[in-house]
Amino acid sequence: MSLRIDFTDRHESHPSSVKEYAIEKVGRLERYFNGVQHIEIILDQEHGQHSAEVLVSAPQNQHFVGHCSDDSVMVAVDRVVEKLEKQVKRYKERLKDHRKGDPGNNGP
Repeated sequence: MSLRIDFTDRHESHPSSVKEYAIEKVGRLERYFNGVQHIEIILDQEHGQHSAEVLVSAPQNQHFVGHCSDDSVMVAVDRVVEKLEKQVKRYKERLKDHRKGDPGNNGP
């Protein structure tokens, strides 16, 4: 299944370079967790603050959400991607922890 990325631009029309930058940045999340199926990017601007929100859907009804606001839209996108990278890495570590022990070592 291929990765689907949706982009929404609220209250302001950001240039296409911002859209391409955001899509490129969130596409890196697939590197950390290849089960990512759908990513939704929402950019907004209110009261001089740019906000970026990213919703990530993965198998087994797993969802990751990141939100960040900043004066610069590029910085907001960078920070939200960093937050999501941490969430995805933490989730993968949790999956690994559940598989502890040697399956062949069942005791006496």
